[in-house]
Amino acid sequence: MFFLTLSIEPNVTSPMNSVYVFLSKWKNLLLLFCLFVLANVLLGQFMPKDHALDLMFAYSADDAYASLGQLDAEQRKLYSFGLWALDMPYLFVYGLFFSGVLIKLWGRRGFVWIPISIMIMDFFENILALNILYYLPERHDSLAFLASIFTTSKWILVGVLAIAVILGLFCLKIPRLFSKEPSVKAGN
Repeated sequence: MFFLTLSIEPNVTSPMNSVYVFLSKWKNLLLLFCLFVLANVLLGQFMPKDHALDLMFAYSADDAYASLGQLDAEQRKLYSFGLWALDMPYLFVYGLFFSGVLIKLWGRRGFVWIPISIMIMDFFENILALNILYYLPERHDSLAFLASIFTTSKWILVGVLAIAVILGLFCLKIPRLFSKEPSVKAGN
């Protein structure tokens, strides 16, 4: 009888470590930044800027249905497509990009919870918005209420992310301002 034994090598990297290694490379962050910009441009083509729930803050069910009610069937179809085909993959792009930025700025993984939390809020916001669009013109106020909670939470976390990035940049700059070493000028 043959027995199969599995051994785990102590130096084998976990998938999470592989992600962190990927995010620690500038060329990968540059690629993610380019995808981030491209996704924003494409989303602008498919998302109704004035009526997208994704861009609103602390909206009521009445606000949500009033905004979406101004879209015709073709616009709602385009909005749904934008959510599925662009916004869902986009959450991974910005999540990875900002995770890498925070790792670079702070030198540790502790702040990665911020973009991951934003991704989670955005994911559930999208699922709820898709359900609202699917059932239109029928109203489901509970879906709109939940969507608003996720959207508002997402935007609050985006504010936290902005603060973390600004403070990270500030903390990087402070030691350089007070450095006692003379700066090296080009050409000397």
